[in-house]
Amino acid sequence: MDSRKRNLLILVALVAAWGLILVFRSPWGSSAGPEVRATPATSPRQPAAEGGGLPRLKRDLLDLPPQAYPAEVQNIFGTPPPPPRPAMAAVPPTAAMEPPPPDPFQEEAKRLRYVGYLEAGKKMMAFIIQGPEVFTVEAGATISDRFRIQTITEEAVLVSSLTGDKQARLPLATEAAVAPRR
Repeated sequence: MDSRKRNLLILVALVAAWGLILVFRSPWGSSAGPEVRATPATSPRQPAAEGGGLPRLKRDLLDLPPQAYPAEVQNIFGTPPPPPRPAMAAVPPTAAMEPPPPDPFQEEAKRLRYVGYLEAGKKMMAFIIQGPEVFTVEAGATISDRFRIQTITEEAVLVSSLTGDKQARLPLATEAAVAPRR
């Protein structure tokens, strides 16, 4: 029963608040606003008297062409503009244009060509050409005391330096790449 009494009390309070708002906002209640006086209507052809009458419509403004949108207006449905580029430090043009020196390990690894493989049981053997020499190696072997074979797959061989800090991938060469050049 307490909840019914509480709900009824809330309802009565809301109706009372609504009634007060209606009384103070109603047009027939006391008005604290400015008084509105009726003014004599003026003819549309005659200019309005000072301080009274309706303002005249400026018809010449209706005939003006529409103004173009300024360039600053952006399409809110389009993609946002790219972020501004970060400021670059002043670098002499000669220093900025020079490429870094080539890595000797990568340059020497470019001379190796993976030309084939042989599967013997669970072991994979790779045929790698370096100049006129052909090496038949398996994973873990070294070539020319410079390269260690890491992994051998049908698609490529992964070679690394003896210390293991640099790596190069040798893809399986096609027949045109294996053929001697004339």
